[in-house]
Amino acid sequence: MPNKSYTVLSGSFRGPDDKLTGAGGVIELPDDVAQRFRHQLEVLVVEPAPGPSAAAEGGRKPVKVSPDA
Repeated sequence: MPNKSYTVLSGSFRGPDDKLTGAGGVIELPDDVAQRFRHQLEVLVVEPAPGPSAAAEGGRKPVKVSPDA
């Protein structure tokens, strides 16, 4: 299972590349580690960017077809 990203609320964490991440930083951790330090972390929720929707564009636009086609 891939790691999830967490915002550090308090303390500091050292990542696998030996980089120190302090309060306010973002770190990727496995679920078991995050569970152990859950009082110091907050799950970073990444919302997918909204794609172009038909409603935002006013629906489908008519397509002109040449009679020669």
